[in-house]
Amino acid sequence: MTMITYDEILTVARCLPLTDRLRLVSTLADEAIGEIAIPSIPPMSSTQSIAAREEIRAAFAALPTPRRSLGEQLEADRQERDHALVGRTLEDGNVDA
Repeated sequence: MTMITYDEILTVARCLPLTDRLRLVSTLADEAIGEIAIPSIPPMSSTQSIAAREEIRAAFAALPTPRRSLGEQLEADRQERDHALVGRTLEDGNVDA
């Protein structure tokens, strides 16, 4: 039996209608996923999950405090964007309010 090459299969697959090509891709993907060895990760114990949560909390607590509130940051971002687009800001007095 002769071996069919990748290019031959690709050429034939491209002749299929779109729905059949999508079905072929789906079938091949499903089969490939079944062949991949996925390492099993044992579930955490409640003690481990609490320790992990505390590590995450500590990491967030170590982050610097933002200088602005979300609303202030949003307004600053808008002004910066407007200045970049128009080249002026309301504070400059060059824009009609």
